Amino acid sequence: MKKVTLSLLITVVCVASVVLLNRGGIAARGEGKSFALARERFTVYVVHNTGDVCSLWNEKRAHGRIVVHLGKFLHFMKSDDSAAGVNSPTQITQGTKLEDILAGDTSHFNNDRPDHKNFLWVAFQANTVRGIYNVIPPADFKNRFGLTEEPVAQNDVVKHEFGSPRIITFRLPAVAEPVLLNIDASFFASTDPAQFLGTLLKTGLKSDIITVCLAEDNPDVTGPERQKLLDFIGLLAQHADIIHYEPSSPSSKVPK
Repeated sequence: MKKVTLSLLITVVCVASVVLLNRGGIAARGEGKSFALARERFTVYVVHNTGDVCSLWNEKRAHGRIVVHLGKFLHFMKSDDSAAGVNSPTQITQGTKLEDILAGDTSHFNNDRPDHKNFLWVAFQANTVRGIYNVIPPADFKNRFGLTEEPVAQNDVVKHEFGSPRIITFRLPAVAEPVLLNIDASFFASTDPAQFLGTLLKTGLKSDIITVCLAEDNPDVTGPERQKLLDFIGLLAQHADIIHYEPSSPSSKVPK
């Protein structure tokens, strides 16, 4: 009987230790207070250029985080691929398989400055993020990759870079820990701002750093998409405190 009791006690202590270590790791990686989007008023940073999302994350000392990025593009390209025209947004046409595009991302670590082509790759190589969810609107994904079968939400693609997950999905994921949440203007190419706000406010996501990006440095983002993002920000202001972000370093700004 004593052996059984001792075994149970050791098991409980081990489980408790794992739970505490996990919570400690999450707390250490977090910037500060996290917000449950469904229940609390939260802070949102408006970012003008895509690369400046990395600047904000760096200023907030984000490290080893999960990022949920909403938009049409993967932003996971190295400079050599960009110069050669490989996997550029304009070359990803209807019928191109997502698996083929992801397979082309064989970049090794480099010192690229973050921009609209590579900011998620730069954040990954700097260990700012350890996992990425690319949330692409279903209509855009179906048009781009020629998908005809329903439901498209069952066609999530999972890749790994050096053991870290990259997941392409069509819906807001269920993530237990607070995430870095970024909403790109390109997400509104086929998304209604009011309808999406309702979905966002019902999600179980928690986040401590929330950004909305006008993507003024991305030539593949249209004026109407940016206007819909501005409309979304106007609606969001009823539930969030809006802060217009300016990077402390001028190097990430796009020349006028």
